[in-house]
Amino acid sequence: MRASENNAASDLTGGRLERRPASDGPRPENKVSLKAIVEAQSRFCGRNPVKVLLIAAVMSVLAGIAVAHLPILTARQALLPKDEDVSKRFERFLKTFGAASDLIVVLEGGTPAENERYALALAERMRELPEVGSVTEHLDIRFFLEHAYLLIPEERLAQFASVMDLLEGMQVAEETSLDESLRAALDWVENHPPLSKIAIDIPTAQGGLEILHFLLDEWRRWLDAPEVPAALAWEKLLVRYGAEGMAKGFFASRDGRMLFVFVHPRDPSEEFESLRPFIEGVRRAAAALDEETRRSGRTPPRVALTGLPAIVFEEYISLRGDILMVVFTAAALIVLLVMLAYRSLRWGICIFLPMLLGVLWSTGLTLFLEGHLTIITFAFTAILFGLGADYGIFTTSRISEERRRGAPLLDAIAAGMAAAFRAVLTAGGAAVVIFGALGTVSFTGFAELGRVAAVGVLMVLVSTYTVGPALYALLPPRLRGGGTTEAEPAAVTAPPEARRAAPRWPAAAAVGLGIGAAVLGTLAARGIVFDYDVLSLLPRDSEAAEFQRRMVAESDYQGEVVIFLAPSMEEARRIANDAARLPSIARVQALTNLFPQNASALAEKARPIGASIARAAYARKTMAMQRVNLAPEAFSKLVGLIARGQTLIDEAEEQAFSAGHGELVQVIDRVRARIQGVLESVRRDPEKARQRSELFFQTLLFMTQEGFRVIEKWQQAEPLTPQALPASLRDRFFTQDGKQVVVYAFPSESVYDPNALDRLMKDVYRVSPEATGFPTTHQVFSRAVVESFTHGTYLALVACLVWILLVLRSLKLFLVAALPMLLGGGWLLGLMVAGGFKYTYANIIALPLVMGLAVDYGVWYAHRLSEFPGLDAWQVMRRSAATIVMAAGTVLSGLGAIALARYRGVSGMGFALTAGLLCCLVAALGLAPAAARLLFRRKS
Repeated sequence: MRASENNAASDLTGGRLERRPASDGPRPENKVSLKAIVEAQSRFCGRNPVKVLLIAAVMSVLAGIAVAHLPILTARQALLPKDEDVSKRFERFLKTFGAASDLIVVLEGGTPAENERYALALAERMRELPEVGSVTEHLDIRFFLEHAYLLIPEERLAQFASVMDLLEGMQVAEETSLDESLRAALDWVENHPPLSKIAIDIPTAQGGLEILHFLLDEWRRWLDAPEVPAALAWEKLLVRYGAEGMAKGFFASRDGRMLFVFVHPRDPSEEFESLRPFIEGVRRAAAALDEETRRSGRTPPRVALTGLPAIVFEEYISLRGDILMVVFTAAALIVLLVMLAYRSLRWGICIFLPMLLGVLWSTGLTLFLEGHLTIITFAFTAILFGLGADYGIFTTSRISEERRRGAPLLDAIAAGMAAAFRAVLTAGGAAVVIFGALGTVSFTGFAELGRVAAVGVLMVLVSTYTVGPALYALLPPRLRGGGTTEAEPAAVTAPPEARRAAPRWPAAAAVGLGIGAAVLGTLAARGIVFDYDVLSLLPRDSEAAEFQRRMVAESDYQGEVVIFLAPSMEEARRIANDAARLPSIARVQALTNLFPQNASALAEKARPIGASIARAAYARKTMAMQRVNLAPEAFSKLVGLIARGQTLIDEAEEQAFSAGHGELVQVIDRVRARIQGVLESVRRDPEKARQRSELFFQTLLFMTQEGFRVIEKWQQAEPLTPQALPASLRDRFFTQDGKQVVVYAFPSESVYDPNALDRLMKDVYRVSPEATGFPTTHQVFSRAVVESFTHGTYLALVACLVWILLVLRSLKLFLVAALPMLLGGGWLLGLMVAGGFKYTYANIIALPLVMGLAVDYGVWYAHRLSEFPGLDAWQVMRRSAATIVMAAGTVLSGLGAIALARYRGVSGMGFALTAGLLCCLVAALGLAPAAARLLFRRKS
């Protein structure tokens, strides 16, 4: 019969078309073939279903235990190559310093004063949390004031000392009232001696005018502010004296509407199990303070979390919810689809359960092969659900064919599994090869995905060929007339004169157009840009992403900070100075200004200033005052004093100009402008101005008294040591061993802009090649992703094609099998270009995944084509279409669920994969038969 089959187009046996080895495909040369081994193995599993299922159950329990101990790494470092210098530097920093990124608590909505009070209260609560290492809500103003002499340039400190010496010589009556003091001051202004006769040097005069300008500026602010300010802005005066590192302490946006609190975790790990108690503890502290604030009748500001810890935490929470939703939704959709198609629960079990067990086994094996899952490999679980169902559909459809031919159940299982083996081996092996090729790329995230996916497909294949036959034998589905099985209808033999070859030009035109579209899509894909913004992958309502972007746009701070480690204070000083001059750096945070090179000289100059305050009569008088009562009459005299003082200002400016003291003239001009501003505010509402002025001078009195107490301590001024710093500053700016100094540099642009990132890192590495932090790893991360995608895609494509050719051993069948995958991939790229899509860190891997997922369709058709040499290409497709559509439907069920994910990285990948699979499905159903029509000259 074998000879007759090789020479005849078809045989009719009992009214049915008898299947023969394809004349177009390879013929087995050895009777003891792999097919025979598979048939024997499938027969054994079908004969001993209970034993096989018990072994599978034991394996599943063990795999479940392994899965329970399988960690899911959420840290970005888990995705990076470990042998990169930038990764090694970052790891060294984590070991010596701890966490590299702070959680940033953003306060918005209240007035600046309310936000500041809330920040202080929230910081105290967060410091009590065991997961919090340190909290930096503001700089310790008192500490900085006590050491302000280290922040002021030496010449300015000398200027300040001259003013203090001048004031020390003032004679102040112990019992003088405010009214008498104002009258005496007014009399002096009207009858002052010539300014040229007053013994005062230029630096002292300039220093005194700077203080006067500051007081007038603050007075005007208090007069015009909608609400009474909480305190004087002493930081303005300190900045004028060169103490730029000295600030009010709060880290604010440029418009002052947002405050930032930097929270350093005690545990440096970015893994979810470490981040969860840290983030949740901060949220609980904020919620408790929020409730307390509301109970007191005040409205709390909005509290938001951003920074890398918040992003990683939010990313994992979203991804975990999405994956669970996708897995259960995909499983339900696949079972529903199978049951609707086959109208049999047993059939659904025979297809779904082997896939489920294969996924479970492969996930358990991951513990021993990789030791962990990453957020990328975790997301692949849902995709594997759909892919794994293909093999069950292929095998069960062939078993049902054998049963329809009248074979006993056990024989049908053995024959069907063996008959489908070459197709399953080709398709499954191609998927393993594709994913295995990805496992060789340099980017760790993709490499692990490739290895995990390859093992996943392999385990599903093992489960399909062990658990599948056992289940089918134990729960044989009832055969029905409908469904998607490829039943063999009775053949209709046409007379020879009626059999003619159909025209081939439509097939040639269709194939040509398809290839042309794929080529154009592939060429156009070279223009697809890569979106480096990691924040765009988060859910649309992501709080962390929203405030991260706002920080970059509205402040000089952001969560992605460059970190410099210096072995000495001298080197840290150089780094801070050089980094501050870079246009790519918005702000530098360092304590180097507290450790100036001339610290000893500054301390020596500060000690006499403290002694001067301790001796001065005006200081004692000020310290003795209890309250400022600014009655209407006294306020009128004060305003008159200010107005008449303009004459003195004009005279001083004229002399300064004549003497060529340009800087002094500029200071005098600023003072005159402030005097005029104060007088304008008073004229608008005199009574309000009096009340506000009384509050201003009362506050000024209290703060002046406090200032005198602080400056008095300068009598013991000494250079600082790191051990003398407050713990919050020491922990932030020195490594745990105290041997290295930390300098932070905040980029001026988003690090997710590749051009801005390249400019930043070029500048940063000129300052110090040992710089680290998120921008340094992100630059390597982004390049590795693109390079690995290109390398992995080409390697996977070549490996896949070679595998298919080696297994099929027929060039014509190879072309038919590979065509849907190649055309579908090209069409997908064209659709991405037409739709304006960009590559992202999530969807860039879509093309290799589409190859691994869609290779089945062309392979199955080529396999069926070789089985029916007597049928036309379109007749074979009519027999195969139901199984191909069913296989694609199960994968699309999983991908459809993925496209609904909140996490935009996952949903974007789901859309890309869905589009790619649909393209491959259309190519398989329409163009694969057209290509076969051209390659195989069969007559129908």
